[in-house]
Parts: sequence; C-alpha cells; structure tokens
Amino acid sequence: MTTSAIAGFTPTVTSASSSSSGTNAMTSSDFKKVMIAQLQQQDPMNPSSSSDLLSQMSQISQLQSNQNLSTSLQGLTLQQSIGAGGNLIGKAVTGIDDNGDNVSGNVTSIKVQDKKVYLELDTAKELPLSSVTQIASNNGTGSSLTTSEVSSLLASPIVQSLMQSSAGQAYVQNLISGGGSYQSILTALSSLTSS
Repeated sequence: MTTSAIAGFTPTVTSASSSSSGTNAMTSSDFKKVMIAQLQQQDPMNPSSSSDLLSQMSQISQLQSNQNLSTSLQGLTLQQSIGAGGNLIGKAVTGIDDNGDNVSGNVTSIKVQDKKVYLELDTAKELPLSSVTQIASNNGTGSSLTTSEVSSLLASPIVQSLMQSSAGQAYVQNLISGGGSYQSILTALSSLTSS
C-alpha cells in the first residue's frame, strides 16, 4: 500500500530514520486511523477478513494496555525511589555524581528532577540515588562499632545477664544499634552495674 492510498492519515512520525522511537511515538489512535484508512481503501473484490480486523483490534487494545501498564510502573518505580531516598535522610552516603566525581556527605533532603531521585547532601552536592555506593548510619560521634567490638560487648557478663529478659535484650539492642561508640556503650553498661 502506498502513502497516497491512505488518504487523510498523517502519522505522528514522518522520518524513517527514527525507527526505535518511531514505533513508540505512535499512539493507539494513530493505529486506529491506519486501520480505518485500510478499510476505506481496501479492494472491494477482495475485502479484508473479519478475523484480520479482530486481530488488529486486539493488537491495538494490547498496545493501549501496555502503554498504560508502562506508565503505571514508571510512576510506581519513582514513588519507591522517593521512599528509599527519604529513608536515607540523616545518613552518611558515598557515591558518584553525574559528573563522575566521588562525593560523600550526610543526606539532608531529596528532590526529583527529570523523573530521577537525587539526594541533597550537607556538602552542597547532589547524588543520584541510583549512584549510591555506600550508606552509613550518622550517629553523631562519627564512629560505628566493628564486628569484634559487638562480639566483645555481647560476651561481657552484664550483657549476658541482660539478655535473660526480653526488656534487657531490647535495651542491649538499642544500645548497639543506636550508633554510640564502643566506649559510650561500655559506660552505659557500667552505670547499670553501679546502680
């Protein structure tokens, strides 16, 4: 079928060089116009079969459903990224910015730009959420417990006695996960034995 055979139809994509975006740029309305033009220009002696028409209608319906699903998934993905970025507020992060530079700092806020989530850092830098390479708790002391320090704390007699009750377990867990230094946790535990 030649272009002149489809009278009254002006496709959204006019260049053949944009093959990858050309198909994506056409809407279901464009496909319906093509189908109507085909019906108007068909050979009366050899008309299109009804099964061909049903097949085309089915394809148009699937296209519209896929476009709607794609839009919904993009929105859902963006919302999940915003939530993940929000959970990083107050935490120390390291990553690679859009210029390829290593940046680090504490997350103060997030923003969405061009459907992409950026973390705004206290160092006046911006870091794409997708480019974060390390996340650490910002505990105010600048230090975190090592595995051997946690093992040492858990082996201490005071912690062993606290672990006998659920309230004691919760207290120890809060001390360890609270971000304090090893020495500050030892001091807190020592105050329990002296009282």
